[in-house]
Amino acid sequence: MRSLFVLLVLAALALSATILTRADQASIDAALPLLQRYLPDVKLVPADPTQWRALIDRGGVDFLWAGAPVLYEALYREGYLAPMPDVPELRQLPERLGDIPLKRVGPDGKVYYVVYGLLGYVIGYNPEALGRAGARPVCSWRGLASPNLTKYYLETGVKPLAIARPTKSTSSAAMMQLVTEIYGWEEGWRYLASMAAVARFVDSSGAVRDVVKRGEALFGPMVDYYVFIAGLDYCIPTDGTDILFDPVAVPRGANMTTAALLTRIFLTDMEKRLVDRYILPGNPAVLDSPDVNKTKAAVLKKHLQKLMGARVLAIPPEKSASYYYSFIYYYEATLVDLQDLLTDVWTRAVQAYLAGKITEAQLRDIWRLLGAPVNFTDPDTGARRTFTYQVAVEINDKLGRDPAYRDKVYQAWREAARERYQRAAQLLDSYMSVVNTKQTQPQQVAQQVNTQQNTALIIIVSVLAVLAVVILFIKRIR
Repeated sequence: MRSLFVLLVLAALALSATILTRADQASIDAALPLLQRYLPDVKLVPADPTQWRALIDRGGVDFLWAGAPVLYEALYREGYLAPMPDVPELRQLPERLGDIPLKRVGPDGKVYYVVYGLLGYVIGYNPEALGRAGARPVCSWRGLASPNLTKYYLETGVKPLAIARPTKSTSSAAMMQLVTEIYGWEEGWRYLASMAAVARFVDSSGAVRDVVKRGEALFGPMVDYYVFIAGLDYCIPTDGTDILFDPVAVPRGANMTTAALLTRIFLTDMEKRLVDRYILPGNPAVLDSPDVNKTKAAVLKKHLQKLMGARVLAIPPEKSASYYYSFIYYYEATLVDLQDLLTDVWTRAVQAYLAGKITEAQLRDIWRLLGAPVNFTDPDTGARRTFTYQVAVEINDKLGRDPAYRDKVYQAWREAARERYQRAAQLLDSYMSVVNTKQTQPQQVAQQVNTQQNTALIIIVSVLAVLAVVILFIKRIR
């Protein structure tokens, strides 16, 4: 086995290698020296998930590293992945960790992507920033969507939540999808809407970590190793989490000699390096290796126990991939592009509720309307449709491969959402006008009573004055 590995290295020394990645810059910086030891001419190319298909089509990509499994599943379904090289390290990897499959095996019995790292979804926060704000940790997705965080925004003008745009971050997309898996499609989107109303949107999951670390936002949904690296505290969401496995794969058209070597590197030396980055290795047995950092391994073992004791949904990547493109573009069109309008309506509604000007039931009416799936016209058929889960699945593949169709649907979603938010604003105004009318009526009655009393008083005084004059006149006559 060792001699074969040496031969692969010697062969690779004459080759260049290009790795397409979703890893953050710190992970890239840590990985590069190790990769250059085996492949001096190696290039790591970070790219948004929406760009991967075009880059693979262009050719010259030998390996895929990092990102949510939903991206890899989408690529697999679309024929962008080649079977992984059948190297010993791949065969030795366990098939499952609890309910989580560590290998994606196709109907042909071949492996198309594999777990090399494990990442749990958590809510990160800076305890010092919470202390300064007088806030307590929020430990559920539902809590991030609650009027309590909106109240903080109303009092401070600071958006308390940092979220990476799902079109820019596959882990953020997976976490936002998780909310709809926990609460169902319709209610899930309502929670996502009220979260988005008080969120600061950023362009990467690493930026979420940085914003929370600096105290510019109180909370941020993020993968677990960010909290360890940044020295943050965290909660595992009590209403449900999942474990994102950080995959590696081989794209179609790759140099298979280079791909075989990279597969072996990532499932051996790179897995050990994960411990230094506070990332759980895909094979947890690596935590007991004699040549890993014992202190960091102990932290990861404790964290793994907490994850395994949490409510882990273990959503199959193929399910997430079935509506991935629909989800990320709908989220962007309705919640990111129109955030100003959404924020205005939602915060005014919460402010009115806190002031006692609308009821809790009326607040829920507005919340339901803001997050309800929009009705839109399909540009291909002209048919009116509602953005249900079934429709999201039905149009998903076309959104992913047809930019012209996607742009038309995107615009239709955005304009439908704009109309929906305007209707919610009108509903809020109607509720407020009823309250104002009820408050005004007693004032008008009181004013009428006061006017009548004042008139009676004037008459009485006038009569008394006349009587006084008459009496005085009679006395003078006498």
